[in-house]
Amino acid sequence: MRLRKIPGIGEKLVEEYGALLVDEAKNPRGNWQNYFQNPAPVFLEIGMGRGKFISSMAKKYPEHNFIGLELRDEVIYDAAKRLGSVCSNVAILRGNAAYLENWFAPDEVQRLYLNFSDPWPKKRHAKRRLTHENFLKLYRTVLSPDGEVFFRTDVRELMEFTLVEMTNHGFSLEEVSLDFHNSIFFDGVTTEYEDRQSKKGPIYYGHFLRKK
Repeated sequence: MRLRKIPGIGEKLVEEYGALLVDEAKNPRGNWQNYFQNPAPVFLEIGMGRGKFISSMAKKYPEHNFIGLELRDEVIYDAAKRLGSVCSNVAILRGNAAYLENWFAPDEVQRLYLNFSDPWPKKRHAKRRLTHENFLKLYRTVLSPDGEVFFRTDVRELMEFTLVEMTNHGFSLEEVSLDFHNSIFFDGVTTEYEDRQSKKGPIYYGHFLRKK
């Protein structure tokens, strides 16, 4: 479904929820530990959508700091409305995952969440998938030596692609499930999309560790 553009949404977002947005002019790269009130590890969700997952995680784990990365202002606005009154351990980055190194210094992120990323099903678009080896190189750079990646999808082909890419390019498989919601790994925290799709078929899950 094509996202409807809303005139002036960027300005409205800054005006109403500017406190949640990371200021590009004050880029905290290399200093994220001091960005939040609590100097805790940084957990980053790439493609946070409308914020249900990151909002739930921030409430459930107040001892950690969460950053949601999203490209589209229309979606960010909805997420900001949800996050506005949550807690002080959440921030929003407006941007593209291809430029992670502009925002994060090496070893600065403890955990990455990739929830229901665009599968880009055509073979010629494989490089656009967020688990393509080009992105994995970025993740390895910004992740700490003991960093983790948590992955979910409802697309079997993307799950298979991800397992191969991750294990061939600097990550080891820690956990996997081909029916995540009925597995011991499911903690009850979901995305908006996941709530809909889990009624139609299984959710696939992988937990990967950055190789030393």
